[in-house]
Amino acid sequence: LCAKFLNLPFCQFSAGGIVKIPKFEMMMSKSEANNKPVLAADDVHVVTVYGRIYCLQLDRVNMSLNLYRFYRDAVVQQCTLPTYSSRIAVSAVDNIIMVHQIDAKVVILYDVSLDSYAPVSAPLPLLVRGLSSNTRQASQTADSQSSAYGGTIYGDGWNFLVPDLICDAENGLLWKLHLDLEAIAASSSDAPSVLEFLQRRKSDPSMVKTICLAIVRTIILERRPVTTVAKAMDVVLDSYSRLMKMGGVRRTHEQNQQLGGEPVGGTHVISQETSPGTTFSPSVEAGGVANRATLNTSSDSDEITVMSGVTNQGTSGYQTSDAVNKRLQVVGEDSRPLSSGTSMQHGQHAGSVAISPIEMFQSVFALVEDEMIGDPAYLTAVIMEFLRSASKAGLRAPPNLYVMMATLLARSNRYAEIALFVSNKILEPSKELAMQLMELGQPDPSTRKLGLDMLRERGLHHDYVAALLQDGHYLEALRYARKYKVITVQPALFLEKAVANNSPQNLAAVLSFFCEFTPSFKTTSDFGRYRHILSEMV
Repeated sequence: LCAKFLNLPFCQFSAGGIVKIPKFEMMMSKSEANNKPVLAADDVHVVTVYGRIYCLQLDRVNMSLNLYRFYRDAVVQQCTLPTYSSRIAVSAVDNIIMVHQIDAKVVILYDVSLDSYAPVSAPLPLLVRGLSSNTRQASQTADSQSSAYGGTIYGDGWNFLVPDLICDAENGLLWKLHLDLEAIAASSSDAPSVLEFLQRRKSDPSMVKTICLAIVRTIILERRPVTTVAKAMDVVLDSYSRLMKMGGVRRTHEQNQQLGGEPVGGTHVISQETSPGTTFSPSVEAGGVANRATLNTSSDSDEITVMSGVTNQGTSGYQTSDAVNKRLQVVGEDSRPLSSGTSMQHGQHAGSVAISPIEMFQSVFALVEDEMIGDPAYLTAVIMEFLRSASKAGLRAPPNLYVMMATLLARSNRYAEIALFVSNKILEPSKELAMQLMELGQPDPSTRKLGLDMLRERGLHHDYVAALLQDGHYLEALRYARKYKVITVQPALFLEKAVANNSPQNLAAVLSFFCEFTPSFKTTSDFGRYRHILSEMV
C-alpha cells in the first residue's frame, strides 16, 4: 500500500538568487491500510554531486531509499535504492553518495554518473584514520596522543553534517570523511568498472593514477580474458581523450592554495606525498584547541594519523602544530599503496587522473614484458587491443610500443604477420621500428628489407646508406648518396667495402666519386692511403 505526500517545498540558493524548486510528490509505503505514513525530517537528505542536486527520501516501511533529482522546473525520481538498516545517514564525498547503514555499521557507495545504480563496491566499514589531541591529552606525548579512538563508531552522539562532516559531540571532535580508494578497488573484481569509478575521482589524482596503473598491470599478469582487458583499455584511453579535448588539465587553485597562507600537511599521507589539503571551520573547545580528525571507508586498515590546529584567542584563524607540519608516513603492510613504477607527474597534466599512452607503455607494458616472456601471443593480443582503443580515441601510441609488438611477433616466428601489419600500417612506421625490423630480420631477410624500405620511405637517408653499407651494398649506397646528397657518411666506410671486395675497378670508382663529390677529400689521409692500395692492386 502506498500513500502520496504532496507539495513538498524546496529552495535552491544560486548565484542568481533564490530558486524555488517545484513542489513534488514522494511515495511512501504504509504499514497498515488505515495508518497514515509520517515523513520525518531525518528521512529527507539533500546532497549535491557532479553539480546536480539530489534528494534522498527514506521509506522506513519498505526499507528503501528513493532518489530524486532536482531540475529548475521539475523533480524526477531516478531510482530506488535498498537499505539494510532502520536508521541511515547520507554524506557526499568526491561526488560519491555515501549511505551510512547505522545499525549495520557499514557504508554503501553510489556513483550516479554510472549507467547502473548498483553500489560501486561491497559494503565497507567506517574506520578511524586520524585522531587529534584534545585538552585532556595536552600533556601527553605525540605517540600517546595517537592512541585508538575511544568512542563508538556510529555512536548516538554522532551528528552527520552535509556534505562530509560528522560532529562527535561526546568526544568533542569534528570528523571529515574520506574515501579509501585502495580498499574500494580491492573490494571488486570487475576491473573495467573500478577503473571507470576511479577515473572520475578528483580528491587524490596521484594515488588514483597509481591504483589504475596497478590494476591494468594486474589483469594482464593474471591473463584475464582479452575482452576484459580491452574494456579496461577503453576506459583509460577514453578518459585521457576527454582530457585532451578539453585542452588539458592543470592543478586547480584549490589544490595549490595553502590553507591560511601556511602549508598544511594532509592527514592521510601515502609514499611521502601529502594528500590535498581541505579548508574547513574547526570546532573550538574550551582552552582554544581546534580538533579535526578523519574517517575513511576502508576494509583493511586501522592506522591512525594526527592533524590538529591551535587557535589564538581573539583571532579567527588558526595555525597548524609542528607535529602536523611534518610529513607523516602511514606504516603497516595493509596501508601501503600499490606501486605504479612511475614518479609523480609534472607539467601540463599534473594533478590529473588521466593516463596517457606513454604512461601506459612505461608503467604497464614495459614492466610486464619480462614477466610474460613465455607467453608472447597473449601480450601481443593485449597490445592489439590497446592500439584499437587508442585509434578509437584518436590517440597516437608511442613508437616503442610498435617495437615491442614486432619483437613479440618475431619471438613466435610470426614474420608473415609482421609484414602484414607493416603493409597495413598497423605497425606505424618510425625510425625505432625500422631499426628493430632490421635487427629482427637477421634470420628472415624479408623482415630486414621491411626495415630498409621504412628508412627510405621516411627519408632517413643517413641511416639508409649506413644500412646498405652494413649489408655490403656499397655501390648502391654510393648511387643513393649521390642522388640525395648524403655527405654525413664517412668515405672510409665505402672504401673499406671496396677493398674487401678485392676489385680495383670498384675501388677506383669509389675514389673517383669522392674526389668529385667531396673536393676536400683529396687533402685527407684516406685519399693517399687508398690510392696507394689501388696502385698495389693494379
